[in-house]
Amino acid sequence: MDTVLIQAIINGLLLGGVYAAYSAGFSLIFGVMGVVNLAHGELIMLGAFTSYWLFVWFNMDPYITIPFSMAALFVFGYIIQKYIINRVIELPHIMSYILTFGIHLMVANTALQLWTHDFRTITTSYSGANAAFWGLNIPYARLITFFLALVIIGALWFFMSRTETGRAIRATSMDKEVARIMGVNIREIYAITFGIGAAISGLAGTLISPFVIIFPEMGLNYTIIAFCVVVLGGMGYMPGALWGGVILGLAQSLTAAYLSAGISVATTFLILFFMLIFRPAGIVGKGLVA
Repeated sequence: MDTVLIQAIINGLLLGGVYAAYSAGFSLIFGVMGVVNLAHGELIMLGAFTSYWLFVWFNMDPYITIPFSMAALFVFGYIIQKYIINRVIELPHIMSYILTFGIHLMVANTALQLWTHDFRTITTSYSGANAAFWGLNIPYARLITFFLALVIIGALWFFMSRTETGRAIRATSMDKEVARIMGVNIREIYAITFGIGAAISGLAGTLISPFVIIFPEMGLNYTIIAFCVVVLGGMGYMPGALWGGVILGLAQSLTAAYLSAGISVATTFLILFFMLIFRPAGIVGKGLVA
């Protein structure tokens, strides 16, 4: 098989793992609450900055900072949902879109005031390092992110299906009125769900921090790609984040290898366009509880 093709497939799979990592939280929040979180990218940005500052101040390896970024973003997401988004959750969806867009602007501009426009990077011993064999190159950092993305999806599935809180979240996603009658505190479940989604997004920010440029305005691009990924995989369907990420990653990688990198970006929106027309429920046509 052509070496260029094999390398493009490897790059696409690894890129798909990265996409899945920072789309899982977006998918969870939408699947339970029906909220398209337009501040999703800012949660990833905050996770990346958490790891960056811990690396700068305490020389902590980015992967060691995972518990800190997840804990910080869980608390942030829980508070945002409980005291802000819950106030409009029963209103038409457009209100939550406007509110989360406002949160996106607030967080991005606050980060800009605190940390300026400067581009920052985390340079470790494995930054830019590759495993090379048979003429192929596999970046260590992206490989770690790919496997951790699998762990994220698996852990989230286990939590949703095997824990009492997870079952309460699933019940709320299926029928919140019945769940309320059964004694589930809907608003508390929403806050916990948003906190978990934010924690996963913070984890994603940490995972990508060793190989991306970190800056306050980085979030919007991640929100757009996360939206494309969950549309591909099925809005609210957890394994769909992985399937959608892999499909999008492969499409972009193959397009970049055989056509051009510029066209690979356009490929993202072409795929999104045709999915919305011909299969809006995603490639497997399932939701969170499927």
